[in-house]
Amino acid sequence: MEIFVRLDKFRIVLIGRTNVGKSTLFNRLTNSRDAIVFDRAGVTRDFREKETLIWDKSAVIIDTPGMLDYSEHFGKQISTKLSETIQSADLIVFVLDGTVGVTAQEAEISGILRKSGKEVIVAVNKCEKENFVKTEVLELGYDNVIQISAEHGIGIEDLLATVHQYLFNPDETQFGDRKDTDEVIKLAIIGRPNVGKSALVNVILGENKRLVGDFAGLTRESFALDFEFHGRKLKIIDTPGLRRSARITDVLEKISVANCKSAYKQADVVILVIDASSLIVGEIEKQDLTLAAEVVKNGKSIVIAFNKQDLTPYGLNDTPKFLERNFAKSFSQLKEVPFLFISAVHNKNIDKMLKTSIAIYDKQNRKIKTMELNNWLKALNQTDMLQSGSARFRLKYVTQVHSNPLTFLVFTTNVKNLREDHKRYVVNKLKESFDLVDIPVRIRYKSSTPV
Repeated sequence: MEIFVRLDKFRIVLIGRTNVGKSTLFNRLTNSRDAIVFDRAGVTRDFREKETLIWDKSAVIIDTPGMLDYSEHFGKQISTKLSETIQSADLIVFVLDGTVGVTAQEAEISGILRKSGKEVIVAVNKCEKENFVKTEVLELGYDNVIQISAEHGIGIEDLLATVHQYLFNPDETQFGDRKDTDEVIKLAIIGRPNVGKSALVNVILGENKRLVGDFAGLTRESFALDFEFHGRKLKIIDTPGLRRSARITDVLEKISVANCKSAYKQADVVILVIDASSLIVGEIEKQDLTLAAEVVKNGKSIVIAFNKQDLTPYGLNDTPKFLERNFAKSFSQLKEVPFLFISAVHNKNIDKMLKTSIAIYDKQNRKIKTMELNNWLKALNQTDMLQSGSARFRLKYVTQVHSNPLTFLVFTTNVKNLREDHKRYVVNKLKESFDLVDIPVRIRYKSSTPV
């Protein structure tokens, strides 16, 4: 009997009586022929395990001998090993034979699995010819019951989709809403020279940490300090002013600009400071829009602070329509860019700016439940845009794979048929449905092929 060492991987154990198709399912899931398959009870006496990918996530699949049906010679060893294997499992796939129904043995196995306290998915195998009436299985009381044919690959994608939910978030906390009180939110303050970045840092910190002067280029190095705001820990990063590349001739200034870009790429949220007094009616400086677009392209969330509001005709709570139009036209990635007027000199709207930044940070670190995402995807598949005759693809499954920036993986048939307008439609609908219109979102697509 093969002895194996507990790997630091998600462990999926196939459990069931003999001759229900566990080894065939093992071979199907691991894309191998490691397990001997023969139409005779008791062929599998060893425990086999193999690391494999369940779509994009690694797991270890373990094949086991039939429970409660072993020879007297090996019975005690196998029984002990099965108990150890069940206890080491992160997830159990309880395999039944759909042509037979639930036997007395399987009722007993179910009782053992319930006592183990492990998560269980029931795979009703050999359902290639007709659907097994699931009444008996449902009476066992498991939530996840899936009809499959391991031999013919039927229902395997449904099984993988269910397993995949456990792999990513067995307790829904892997990416979840941040609860770590020791987390430090990094805010990078960026902008062109002489827009008031250092004055803003001083008012935030409540002391003159930065030199302030009415001429460009005073700040040469990135500068970071920790502070607390409404019970949250933050790190403020002041950066040198960014000029147009064509105007950067001084070697020292080139180094400063490189430091600035490196600093904001490490930040959680970027605050772009723009001199509001330089606003031309109906237009934002192209350089400011280009800088903002570069930040978003790098997957960073952005808050735009129009400083020196006291030198403009605008009120602190104004939302000029021309600004909304400029942003809507310039940002393909964001439908709404958070912006507000502030005055660093008069300490106006600074608290609101920080609260907006924290709200953005919390939003981009959300974990959206896989079930919610797939309910949304099911409805999306019915829309005219994705049901057109020219589409010829189907979005099968979606899950969140990363936060900050929020990143989702969509499995689809015929991925080559996905056009750019389809992709824009999907990401826009995702943002609208989950209130993500003001932060960057990325969606990756992967072909969903039979296992």
